[in-house]
Amino acid sequence: MNRLLTHGMLLSTIAVLSGGCASHQRTEPAPAAPPGTPAPAAPAEPLSPPAPQVPPTAATPPATPAGLKEVFPHVRVDAAKREVEIDGIVPIDAHNPKTPRVYLEVVLCSTDTKEHEALVATEARPSHVHAALLLAGLEPGTPGTWDWEGAQIRPVPPTGPRLTVRLERPDTGEAWSPAEWATSARTGRSLAELEPGEGFLFTGSQMLTRNGVEHYRADREGCIVGLATFGGEVVGYSRLHSPESSLEEPDWIARGSTVPPFGTRIVVRLRVAD
Repeated sequence: MNRLLTHGMLLSTIAVLSGGCASHQRTEPAPAAPPGTPAPAAPAEPLSPPAPQVPPTAATPPATPAGLKEVFPHVRVDAAKREVEIDGIVPIDAHNPKTPRVYLEVVLCSTDTKEHEALVATEARPSHVHAALLLAGLEPGTPGTWDWEGAQIRPVPPTGPRLTVRLERPDTGEAWSPAEWATSARTGRSLAELEPGEGFLFTGSQMLTRNGVEHYRADREGCIVGLATFGGEVVGYSRLHSPESSLEEPDWIARGSTVPPFGTRIVVRLRVAD
C-alpha cells in the first residue's frame, strides 16, 4: 500500500513551520504584590563574562538562504519555489587507487544504511524529506517495482511529479546533476550521456505495517533518492535499473574525475522540474 505520511507527522511539520507549540501557549499575568512590599532586588552581575562565540568550522552547516525554512534537522523548504534542501556529505572514496571502482545504486541515502553504494549520505530522515516535499506542494506518485507474471518479471515504471536533483558544494559554489557523478564501467560514458532523457520523480515510498506497527519503508531501508529501483525510495529514477545482479549486471560506478573527496559537504537540492 502506497499512501501519504500519517496525519500526526503532517501536524508536527506544520508546528515546526509555525514556531512549534509555543505559539499556542497561554501566558497568565503575574499576581500583583501586596501594598508595601519592597521591590525585588536587581539580579546580580555574573561572576564571569559570557563565553565567546565559537567561530564557524567546516562542520558548521551552511547559513540558511532567504526563503528557506528549516522544517526538520538538515532539511529546509522554500514553499514559494517548491524547493527542498538536504545537508549531506560524500560517503565514498572515488579517488583511492586500491578501490578504483565504487559501484552505485543510490544517489542519496540516510546514514548507516547504503553509504557504500551512494553518492551522498545525510543525517536527515527519509520521512522528513517526504514531508518537506509535501510542504513544497507536491503530491507523490508510486515507486517503480518488479512484478512476477508466471515465470517472467514485469517492470512497473515509477510515477510522480518530475524533479530536478542538484548536488551542490557550498564551499566552492560548484553544482552538478547526479548523472555527472555516475559513469558506465563498461563504456566509460557518463549517465548523462547514456540516458539523457531520464530524471527523477517524487514517488513517495510507502507506509507499511510490520508486527502490528506502522512504519515508513524508506526510514528502514535508507533510500531517499534512488538510482537502482528498490521499490521503497522517496525519489525514484525514471528508468528502472534492478539492484539484483541476477537480473541486471552492475554497471554504474562513481566518476572519480567529478566526485569530490570523501567527507566533502554537499547540499542536495530537490526542485520541481520546469
